[in-house]
Amino acid sequence: MEVDGTDFCRSTLMKTFFKAVIWMAATVAGLVVWNVATDFRPLVASILAAAFVCYVLSIIVEVTVKRVISDEQLELRSRLEVLDRKVTAILREAFERRSPR
Repeated sequence: MEVDGTDFCRSTLMKTFFKAVIWMAATVAGLVVWNVATDFRPLVASILAAAFVCYVLSIIVEVTVKRVISDEQLELRSRLEVLDRKVTAILREAFERRSPR
């Protein structure tokens, strides 16, 4: 991995590109089914509605999980700072005991 982060940028851009291509292909396939097989329009409409609801629910879950993880990270960071101060005080005290006066 390069230091300037170009690998990350490339992978992120590739993921975005592939998502766009997949959405375009799904749109074209959906339009073909919608126009060619008119008998399946209610089924296609139901599937699209269910897919949209699932997509919205997944976004809600993702945001909630990120918020919970962020809160836990803040709590862990504060605990780590307290632990760091305690360890530093213990090490400083031990160093002062061992150092000749």
